[in-house]
Amino acid sequence: MKKFLFISLCSMFLFINCNHKYEYSQMKSINNSWSKKDTLNFNFTVKNASDKKNINFIVRNNEDYQFSNLYLFIKLKEGKKVISTDTLNYILADKTGKWLGSGMGSIKEIYFQYKKDFSFTKNGDYTLSVVQGMRKDTLKGIVDFGVTIE
Repeated sequence: MKKFLFISLCSMFLFINCNHKYEYSQMKSINNSWSKKDTLNFNFTVKNASDKKNINFIVRNNEDYQFSNLYLFIKLKEGKKVISTDTLNYILADKTGKWLGSGMGSIKEIYFQYKKDFSFTKNGDYTLSVVQGMRKDTLKGIVDFGVTIE
C-alpha cells in the first residue's frame, strides 16, 4: 500500500511539473559550496517581449547552511547593457530554525519570486547574473540554484 501511494504521488508530481509551461528553466549545481567569487550566469532568449513575464528563483539547501536568510546581488543584462540591478534578501527558515520550502530528507527546495509581470524591452538575448551576498566568503549548504521564466 505504501509503495502504491509513493508511486502515485511521484506520478502526480511529474505530471504537474511537466504540464507547467516555462519559457526558460535552468538549475545550476553549486555542490554545497558557493564562493562570493562564483557568479551564476543564466543566459536565455526572449522571443515574445510583448508578453509580461514572471522571473522566479529556486534555492535548494541542506542542513549545512548556517543562516536563515540568503542575500543575493542580481544583474539583468540585455546583451552587454545592464538593465536592472537588485540586492535581495530571501528568508529560508522561520524564527525557530525550521526550513521553509518542501522536500524529503535533508534537502529543502524553496521558490522565490524575483520579478512579477516584468516587461522585457525587446526580443533577444539576456543574461541574469546571480552572486551570493552573505558576509561569509564561501557558503556551505546551498546545493542548487535555479531560474524559471514563465
